[in-house]
Formats: sequence, structure tokens, C-alpha cells
Amino acid sequence: MKKIAFLTAGLIAVFCASVLALDAKYTKAYAEDLLKTVDKSLYPAVYKSVITMTTVRAGRNPLSNTFEVLSKGADKSLMKITAPARDKGKKILKNGDNLWMFMPDISRPIRLSANQSFMGSTFSNEDLASSGWEDNYTAEITKQKDTLILLTLKAKKNDVAYARIDMWLDDTTKIPTEMTYYGLSGKAIKKMYMSNIQKIAGIMRPIDMKMDDLIEEGSYTQVKLESMEALESLPEYTFDPTQMGR
Repeated sequence: MKKIAFLTAGLIAVFCASVLALDAKYTKAYAEDLLKTVDKSLYPAVYKSVITMTTVRAGRNPLSNTFEVLSKGADKSLMKITAPARDKGKKILKNGDNLWMFMPDISRPIRLSANQSFMGSTFSNEDLASSGWEDNYTAEITKQKDTLILLTLKAKKNDVAYARIDMWLDDTTKIPTEMTYYGLSGKAIKKMYMSNIQKIAGIMRPIDMKMDDLIEEGSYTQVKLESMEALESLPEYTFDPTQMGR
């Protein structure tokens, strides 16, 4: 019995030591630094990219679009639809907390809500227009599984699309593998998977993303990063809503 008690005490001591070691590494500051690293690894400071997006919903024909994206920092981006022909010329602009859509047959841009569906997809307007999480969410490490850690992101303000995001990422590559999005009610409403990690624009990034709709069973949107290049600069008028018709 003494031997068993000694072994048990030893195991408890080892467990406590490992927990303390984890606590020492996975601090609040480390979590915030990780979120900054994720933003930098996924999005260059200024870039141009091309993405394709396909949405599947039960009882409907699949929807496919191709976009050219211009982005600067975490709060400015312009998405231009290049295909199909019927949607060509439409643009979506994010500047700070504001979102607009421009359609060629309407003379001025329309203000959008961040939590509305983006072009009928399972993404919200904010999902596609935003270039990062750091400005809108605080981060805390809440779980660990081998090299994977769980970053729990909580909204800093009320006008973002999600109250919370659970982001699993690889602590060695600093690249997310999956994310679960929660609405204001606390219910999980979407889940995104990131895969096919490749070097593009000088950094390893996920090329394929899939967003599952957890409310509408069987509905999902797939996004493929076709190309990305870092740019030295973009003129400020790129992100001026009064210039969207140019």
C-alpha cells in the first residue's frame, strides 16, 4: 500500500508540474501573440489575391463566384467579382467597421450588415471582408491536444458577426486547422476547416477552406485561394466608397 501511495503521489506531482509548465507558457500574453501571428501568417500587410467560392445548399443549384481581393491592414479590403458574367462588376468594400456593396446598375453603394450572408454563402459579410481577428477579439488558450491548442476568441464589441470563436491551431506551424463560430445566444452556428497548406506569397498558408452551416444541415461553402501576392502599397482611394464605381 505504501508503494502504491508513493507511486500515486509521484504521478500527481508529475501531473501538477506539467500543468504548471503549461500555465507558464500558455499565458494570456502568449495567446494574444499567437493571434497576431495567425493574422500575419494568413494575410500579408498589403496584398492582392484571387479566390473561388462555391456554395452548396439543399434543394438549390450550387453557386460559384470568383473574386479579386485587394487588402491593406486588418480593416481595409475591396472584393471585386470577376465571374460569373452576371455578377461581374459587383464590389464589396470594408473600411474600418463599415461595409458596402456596389452594383453596376445602382449609382451609389449600399451599406451592408456584418452578420448578413455573403452572396448567399454560409459566410457572413464580415467573414470575407475582414482581414484579421486581432482588432475584434481577445484570445485565451483553453485546451491542448498534442501539438494542437485551442484559442478561445471573445468579441471585444457587439457589432461583430460572432460572440465567440473556438480556433484550433498547430502550435508548431501557427496555422489554424478548424474554427467553430458561436452566435450571441451561445449556440455553435458554423464550423470552418482549413487544409492543403502550401507556400504562397512567401509564407505557408491554407489553400482550401470549407465553412459548414450547423443550422442548415448539408449546407456548406468551399473557398480556394487561387493566388496571392504581397504588394508594396495600395492608393487610399481604393477603399473610398465614393470611388467604388470607378
